[in-house]
Amino acid sequence: MLLLRCLAASASTGAASLARGVTRLPAAATAAAAAAPPALKPEPPAVQQLLWRRHYTSSRPSAAGADAGAAGSAGEEEAQLFIGGYTPITKKLWVQRRNTAKQGSSAPAPPAIVDGSRPPRAVSVVYNFTTDRALQDMYRNPWGSMRVGRLLEDLDSLAGNVAFEHCYTGAALPLLVTAAVDEISLRHPLRLERDIVVRGQVVWTGKSALDIRMQLFQEQHGPDPSVEALFSFVHLDPTTRKAAPAVQLRPETAADAEVFRQRQAVADARRAARQQQQQGSCGDVQAVPLEARDAMSGWVRAARRLQELPALAPTDAVLMPKTCQHNTFVCQPQHRNTHGRVFGGFLMRRAYELAFATSYMFGGARPVFQLVDEITFSRPVDVGDLLRLTSTVVHAKQLDERRGRVVVEVEARVTKPEAVESFVTNTFTFVYNLESPPGAPPLRIKSVLPTCDEEALRRWRSQPL
Repeated sequence: MLLLRCLAASASTGAASLARGVTRLPAAATAAAAAAPPALKPEPPAVQQLLWRRHYTSSRPSAAGADAGAAGSAGEEEAQLFIGGYTPITKKLWVQRRNTAKQGSSAPAPPAIVDGSRPPRAVSVVYNFTTDRALQDMYRNPWGSMRVGRLLEDLDSLAGNVAFEHCYTGAALPLLVTAAVDEISLRHPLRLERDIVVRGQVVWTGKSALDIRMQLFQEQHGPDPSVEALFSFVHLDPTTRKAAPAVQLRPETAADAEVFRQRQAVADARRAARQQQQQGSCGDVQAVPLEARDAMSGWVRAARRLQELPALAPTDAVLMPKTCQHNTFVCQPQHRNTHGRVFGGFLMRRAYELAFATSYMFGGARPVFQLVDEITFSRPVDVGDLLRLTSTVVHAKQLDERRGRVVVEVEARVTKPEAVESFVTNTFTFVYNLESPPGAPPLRIKSVLPTCDEEALRRWRSQPL
């Protein structure tokens, strides 16, 4: 059997690859597997185990960082549970969480739980790009810079670990789900030839909700974070899947207390907005200021002229529906998170990459990521769901002759053809800058015109970005 011979020939190189924390299947084995007939007999158990490890596992933590809490064969057994195309960082973080779950009540709980509360505790992970070329290549985009979509996956994984460690009491294992991402902002460009440290900690807790602040640092930017993000999680009862009380945060410093106060104000404002919406006292359009409503009406009128008299209307504008791009796919088992549902970080990456392509096609210049304004997780996505992503440019503006800015919204919708129904599961908002490269013609960014009140509201909300 050709596959067995290839595996035997690569055994020595496989051990070295596993030690680096990044696994690779030799090209010869890949070609043999692709050429194999569909009715092959199953491999012997020993060979199956080797295949599994070669494809999907690493035997011990790599230079990518993040102490997984497992070494040798124990680390291999845990890593075998995650067979998807996850990053090495996400795998290590999930193995760390799985080890705690496997130990159950015997796992050491973080200290200092007093009256149901505990102080913040920072959790960090290191990307050793300077010493791990394979890791560096995994995060490289076609232009030699950071593949931001991969980073979004890891941020979601690390935020989950931070929430898990805060809520774990040593007894029942907490069930935590991502509820929203308030913001992910790029403050300084990221460089792949420099190491990255990502640090996260809980900054606010409500009755069942937690806010986690994530900061990414690179040496050349000193103490100022290169990326800052804020994730919101909800603690659920493992049996009923309903909101359950979370371990409360006990701020210990003045800085912690100030951040807690700020996040409490945000939570109070959102609660008031939800109550107002439930009362039905006013619609979304009526809730905006009068001057904004006048501007929105003007946009819709201009769009109507472009629809009805396209030959006579100004050519510096485009209708919002004309900017849409779509991506439809079935969610596979390899996209699962630790709870068996589709990984939120995977959804973020796919939405980001569709928004990137949409901006590229709209502006005619390569987009540069600036900001994730908001991501909502309204409903879970399950393995086997038919997911349709729709991206729309909701606002665009010319910054100067060579630069522009584009705001893209992506809506994720699960479609069930058998039931002839669909529903929204996630919404994402991304902001990109566009810049004409040296020697290229100046940019010409068109204005985006909404064709109805709902689209006008989407553009108005994106105006400050």
